[in-house]
Amino acid sequence: MHPLPGLRHVHRSIGVVCAAVLLAACSSSGDGGSSDEKAEPEASATPAMVNTSGLKLPLDAYDATEEETRALQEGQGVLVSRCMEGFGFRYSLPARPTSSATRHPNARIFGVVDPEDAARYGYSAPGDDSAPGRTSQQLTPSEELALNGAPDLKPPDMPNSQAEAEKKGGGKERINGKAVPVGGCGREAFLKLYAPEPNAVDAMYVFNLKAQAESRAREDSRTKAVNKHWSDCMARSGHTATDPMNATTELGIADDALASPAAITAAKADVGCKKEVNLVGVYFAVQSAYQNRLIDENAETLDLAKKQLTDRLKLAASLISAP
Repeated sequence: MHPLPGLRHVHRSIGVVCAAVLLAACSSSGDGGSSDEKAEPEASATPAMVNTSGLKLPLDAYDATEEETRALQEGQGVLVSRCMEGFGFRYSLPARPTSSATRHPNARIFGVVDPEDAARYGYSAPGDDSAPGRTSQQLTPSEELALNGAPDLKPPDMPNSQAEAEKKGGGKERINGKAVPVGGCGREAFLKLYAPEPNAVDAMYVFNLKAQAESRAREDSRTKAVNKHWSDCMARSGHTATDPMNATTELGIADDALASPAAITAAKADVGCKKEVNLVGVYFAVQSAYQNRLIDENAETLDLAKKQLTDRLKLAASLISAP
């Protein structure tokens, strides 16, 4: 789950039978759940999969859904607006654009996999041409100061929780005799929602664990084996690529040509080869195994993160429903 971006200081801070046999064989070489990062965790099953729309991975249970994310963003916006009103300014956060591509967060987690999408959009995502959201309003220097705080702030100067911010008081800057929060209204809104107390789990914690699992899964022997089979299949179609997650770069398809005829031809071959070697099933099984291991290793913090997400959603709901 990602906190709402856009504010300077809000937060600083991825053949079927043959493949199944390969996955099972490689699984037996691991020690099935060792905390050793070099050991490959055992994958309990390798489903035959071609569709990722609505796909759920183990760590998703600890993360906000798309609907919950929108509620959190709206709640954060209310907090920003209230803070700005306290300085005599009317301000609302720009609306974020929505598209069909964002309705299923895991729809492209393993690249393009839907044959209809590939035939119509190539490597571009449905909704990429949707209208952008409302742009940020022009701010006066005083409004900019109230929203983002002093421009020379450094990360060590920023409070890590709302409790810490309230204990230290506001910054040196004042507007209409009132101290501006360190980091401005943007930082204050973020802290009130995501880090009210010092024990708050980092808002990016689950996301970072997902990234860690993905990184380890990409180096897994089972992933590399199915990538080789996919690459061989692509070669038979006249396309040279070795990494399904970096196909457009390897195929020389520019970002502004993701829906070109050449991209559509390559994407159709890509999807066909993923189905032939059960790449989605292998990727899902391997990545799930790494996520499950991280869940076991971080169970206490993840449980706290889930509880804090529930509390956060309750706060956001109360903010949204308030008159």
